[in-house]
Amino acid sequence: MKEELAGTLAGIDRLSYVDMICMLGMDGSSVPYAGDDGAYVKMDDHLVSIASFSGGDGILSHLEDGFPLVCVHDENLRNILVNDLGYENEEGCWSCSWWGGPTGECGHDMRTLDTSYLERIHEVYSLSDRQELERDLEKGMVTGLFVEDSLVGFIGFHREGSMGMLHVFEPYRRRGYAEVLERHDIDRALAMGLIPYCHVFFSNRASLALQAKLGLERGSRPIWWLWRG
Repeated sequence: MKEELAGTLAGIDRLSYVDMICMLGMDGSSVPYAGDDGAYVKMDDHLVSIASFSGGDGILSHLEDGFPLVCVHDENLRNILVNDLGYENEEGCWSCSWWGGPTGECGHDMRTLDTSYLERIHEVYSLSDRQELERDLEKGMVTGLFVEDSLVGFIGFHREGSMGMLHVFEPYRRRGYAEVLERHDIDRALAMGLIPYCHVFFSNRASLALQAKLGLERGSRPIWWLWRG
């Protein structure tokens, strides 16, 4: 079922459905429903990613209740979840993904960060709550770039396999360190057997420019992350 759905999504639009395709290759993912009207992928009991193949909202009738985090690839579904089902949303995103081989990034001091860096990261990164950041650090999913033994920036992986949390501290910006960090995680994703991809807010022009510069491809269909208030 997982391989079949991954093939279907890749055939429709691999660049826009890359998050679902990536999740299907991860341990802990499952496909509670796939049909002519759409499908959704579940990751543990934390989140689901939904695709509507018909353009209608019939897929929502198959959705289990209670997920704290939902990703949708259709604005109509986004509106129903927000207006009728109690979810919240800030802004849509574009999917950007890498389909090449390793970048060969090397020669920099990259270190896996532990929970001793939790407070420093939490001060500057607000898209994950403190508990989730702590979990990511405990699992070794966050990497720091050090220059002369000083932490200049960090990047990590979210639970669903996407690259994120990219941040360079103010004194070290405009030196190419964001590119170094992302190339590192592209290579790390490939080593883990994952598709390197990220979700970038519509308004984040700097990040969109970075993805284009690095050679990531952007999907044509936006996505929306929703959560229960």
